[in-house]
Amino acid sequence: MTRLRSAAPRALLALALALAGCAGQAAAPARPLAVRPVAWPPSAGLGPVRAVADDGRRVVLFHDGAAAVFVDGALARVERAPHRWVSAAALPAPDGHGTWIVGVDAEGRLLRLPGQGAFEPVADRYGLERAPVRAALGLGGGGAPVAGGAAFALDGEIAVADGATVTRYATGPLEAFAAGGGRVAFALGDGLRALDVATRALRSYPLPDGPAPLLAVTGAGRLLAATPAALYEEDAAGVLRLRLRASAALHALAVAGDRVWFADGDELGVLDATGARETRGARLPRGGKLIGSPGGDVWLLASGALRRFSAGDGDAAPAWDDLAPVVARACAPCHLPGGEGGVDLSTPAAWTTTTTLRESIARRVLEERTMPPPGRPLSEADRARIRAFVGRPGPAGSP
Repeated sequence: MTRLRSAAPRALLALALALAGCAGQAAAPARPLAVRPVAWPPSAGLGPVRAVADDGRRVVLFHDGAAAVFVDGALARVERAPHRWVSAAALPAPDGHGTWIVGVDAEGRLLRLPGQGAFEPVADRYGLERAPVRAALGLGGGGAPVAGGAAFALDGEIAVADGATVTRYATGPLEAFAAGGGRVAFALGDGLRALDVATRALRSYPLPDGPAPLLAVTGAGRLLAATPAALYEEDAAGVLRLRLRASAALHALAVAGDRVWFADGDELGVLDATGARETRGARLPRGGKLIGSPGGDVWLLASGALRRFSAGDGDAAPAWDDLAPVVARACAPCHLPGGEGGVDLSTPAAWTTTTTLRESIARRVLEERTMPPPGRPLSEADRARIRAFVGRPGPAGSP
């Protein structure tokens, strides 16, 4: 990767190319949101979780001194490392080939966890030289990285790698930092900024006085900003529009696939084109962090404890992330592409696009119970997930 370093003094950042106001009226969420906890195997004995990186297939949980690697929902390995982690991310590789899982430690080091082997420092691969890294984010959408695009929060600077160059901008101390959809958003003491990586155009947004806002950027590049009292979303004209007034206090925000998740007091919420929905009586811990998963689920990390949630209606079929661990454990030995079973069951499309196949799965797995073969047992909870996914009603009293 060719490296190009440039810096702009903080005063120049104030010369934004457009100034957008906050407008619109919105009420507190009126519609209830049903969420479903997603079962996740524990990485026993590793202590509190400090950070999570999720690229859709791999999930890495970062603990002090170790990282647990899950592939398709199953624990693949544990890598020991003498680091105190503060954040993690799935980033596009600097050469644009593949995705890297990286962690940022308390000393500002950026370290990659390869598919096999120990952590390795990679700040120089992104043109960051010896600058301490405080956070790293992909420039893709909804938690999914895109080739060659990454942004980094440094001490008083941001650095943007677009796959060909690395450009550094002097900002002064950052109060918040987000990236997605080819844009980087950050909060300074005097307001918000959003940088378009391709054009280097900079937009400025005022927000009401108060604590530093929460920031997120969607896969389409729309900025979201939240104060404890309200959530704003950028419209097509570049104006921050009020989308939600908090029922209690907004304290976490994340983009996951096509969804925007937020935490309002001890409730979880989702914002989409139809408006906002919130859980009722979820009683989630306050002060936690939300981390989006590319498939649309959200992780809640609070006081070292990690939970995962999927949004939907009470009788909706489960998300693929619910079913994938069952498939990996019971079906994958025979039903990967080219497997001896002759049928690929490794993707959501394989389970949902062919009625004949769904009927066959329902008959053999749920009714005859001749699949999977001996040695790969399914629990009743596993069968309930399969039953819902293939759209077959269960017998009276079944889970």
